[in-house]
Amino acid sequence: MLNLTRPAAEYLRKQLGLSQDETEIALYGLQVLTYSLAGILTICLVGWLLGCFWTTLAVALAAGSLRFVSGGAHSSSPLVCNLLGMFLAPVLAKTAEFAALQLPPVWMFIIVISGAVLSLLVFYLLAPVDSPAKPISSDEERRKFHRLTITLTAVIILGQISFLAMGHSPSLVLAVSLGTWWQAFSLTGAGHRFASFVDHLFIKGV
Repeated sequence: MLNLTRPAAEYLRKQLGLSQDETEIALYGLQVLTYSLAGILTICLVGWLLGCFWTTLAVALAAGSLRFVSGGAHSSSPLVCNLLGMFLAPVLAKTAEFAALQLPPVWMFIIVISGAVLSLLVFYLLAPVDSPAKPISSDEERRKFHRLTITLTAVIILGQISFLAMGHSPSLVLAVSLGTWWQAFSLTGAGHRFASFVDHLFIKGV
């Protein structure tokens, strides 16, 4: 797999006289930054091409911000993660736009709140979920990420309720819900099995 960050890390090693361990740390940081930026840009590009830029962005921001503090299932390859995001976020965005046109306001409110309560319960019981790629080193760190996850979820829910009460952008509200639900799913055993299935699917296709 093409790795564009290693040459940059090697350049830093030569220029700054970094040790091998320091070079690996720099490489990891470059990979996180590069793949995260590439991921959000390509997801938004696909959303724009499909005519659902804002709802795609809402899905990606909701899932991505919660993922940062709650962890969850990770693919073994950042490229696979990006490809999955490029497919999944616009699909969820289109689903939100279609459903928002079909659902009366009362049903929209019921679905959003029911999903929010269920997601909050999943986050409360499971978050944070670490992985070999992003381990949690201490109980104190685990408690911190748990509090951040619950707080961020509550803020998102309050924002959704406010938007629904004012009758603003129901498609965006539902897109945020779908992004939140997807992230909650990634914390579960089923979410980990899905990530493993996607990994094997791509590896088998290579």
